[in-house]
Amino acid sequence: MDDEVQQIKDRINIVDIVGQYMTLRRAGRSWTGKCPFHKERTPSFHVSPERGTYKCFGCGEGGDVFSFVQKMDGTDFVTVLRQLAEKAGIKLEPRSGKARAPEEKEKEERLREVCEAAVAFFEQVLSARTEVLEYLKNRGVHDDTIKNWCLGYAPAEWESLSKHLRSLGISPDEIVEAGFGIKSEKRPGEVFDRFRGRIIFPIFDVAGKPIAVSGRFFEKVPGGRDDGEPAKYVNSPETLLFKKSRTLYGLDRARSSIRKLDCILLVEGQFDLVLAHQSGLPFAVALSGTALTPEHLSLLGRLSKRLVLALDADQAGLRSGLKSAHMALTQGFDVKVPVFPEGKDPADLARENPELLKAAVRTSKTAVEFFLDALRPAARDARAYAKIVEVSVLPLVAAVGSSIEQEQYLRLIAGRLGVSETAIRTELGKVKAQSREMVGGPISWDSSEIQQRGLESDLTPLERKIGMVLFGWSQERTKLESLVGVDVLAELERRLQPQAESLRFRFDAEVGEHTSEAVIAEDMLGEIARQQEKERFKMKFL
Repeated sequence: MDDEVQQIKDRINIVDIVGQYMTLRRAGRSWTGKCPFHKERTPSFHVSPERGTYKCFGCGEGGDVFSFVQKMDGTDFVTVLRQLAEKAGIKLEPRSGKARAPEEKEKEERLREVCEAAVAFFEQVLSARTEVLEYLKNRGVHDDTIKNWCLGYAPAEWESLSKHLRSLGISPDEIVEAGFGIKSEKRPGEVFDRFRGRIIFPIFDVAGKPIAVSGRFFEKVPGGRDDGEPAKYVNSPETLLFKKSRTLYGLDRARSSIRKLDCILLVEGQFDLVLAHQSGLPFAVALSGTALTPEHLSLLGRLSKRLVLALDADQAGLRSGLKSAHMALTQGFDVKVPVFPEGKDPADLARENPELLKAAVRTSKTAVEFFLDALRPAARDARAYAKIVEVSVLPLVAAVGSSIEQEQYLRLIAGRLGVSETAIRTELGKVKAQSREMVGGPISWDSSEIQQRGLESDLTPLERKIGMVLFGWSQERTKLESLVGVDVLAELERRLQPQAESLRFRFDAEVGEHTSEAVIAEDMLGEIARQQEKERFKMKFL
């Protein structure tokens, strides 16, 4: 594996990869930009194409191209290895090991093949079903959207897909393990299709490969015995490839737009998602058959901390939205909620007029303001409304990180309820106390940025300059030893070691396009000599 990793690093320019996630500009022989891992006004994030590494002087994050993509995409090393190997044109060799057996690797690759074959089958079926295509058209879905999102159709038959996959040499067990089949209880060894008579929305991983599907009901299987109302949506079960709590529909398409616009639009349904993108809102993602989870938020938080929750306009939508908003606020998100006309969801607005959907998103209310308004109709009287606010809205205020914002919300709530701000502040204090008891005490904020800057502030200008030459252009070590002494330099090297990468990047930033490293190092050595002479001159008069 080490050889493959090094081959990938040799073939891939880390600047090209990092540049897909953020804006970089040249700074000497390195590149710099605003750190994607913490908010900052002045760029302190540096990338070295020569060493294949990155380092932020602000928050201390650093590593190579593999760790960067892992952190940005929220994926594991093996996934990133596969993605970068494909970009580099390197074929990974099968390997064994305790961490991952060859059988498991082969099984995963086989399941990926099953998913790709199933999606291709569904696409082909849809292309021949004019009535389904007409339905999609009536829902506002354009032909290019159908193609771009690989939409398909599962025939209203019991074994249509299964027979097709078996004809390709795929076993019944593999069909079930990939999430497309269900084992028959009456006929051992046989499987029937999980998706029947449904419009298919393929779900992709961060690399854009299909790993699951979601099926929207369209028609029943002829002659079926089930007389009940079928589920509106059926989603793939969790598989080796598909983990619902860590998968967001459309994230593979939305990542770059989310970073660029610094905003996430989270919708609930598949139609909502594809129509949002079609309407010019490419920063939209959707849940995949599960409620919003901390894992989802952790993944999204690497891209942006501004979240717009587009809720279904029913009681279930309000309940799930309230929970999602609270969870997001506690994780430091700025949460807003758009107001839609009664009975309308994002897909409805997109079909009627995409500009209406854009306007609703653009004029979104803060989560606190939205739920103050949205929950009012559910209260019988003023007393009931006050109780709803206490139970549902005050926890949102308590989760807001800014004290100034909390004060603004206190005044707003007091005005709505017609009570004093003191009364609301007292109740808010109770909510905060309950929250601390539930999580085991107040959360401490560990600021790596302060720690990193604190380390650098301990260095004198002379020490910083010596470190830049020592770690940035080690060919001059002999001259450094003659200037400061062998023992002094050795001790300084030991003390500066935790900041070695930062000092290398600082040296790189001094190197111009037409200036060699050796020239810069010589200039710095001259400055070091002059600074030492000044220090010695001062000492004579102390």
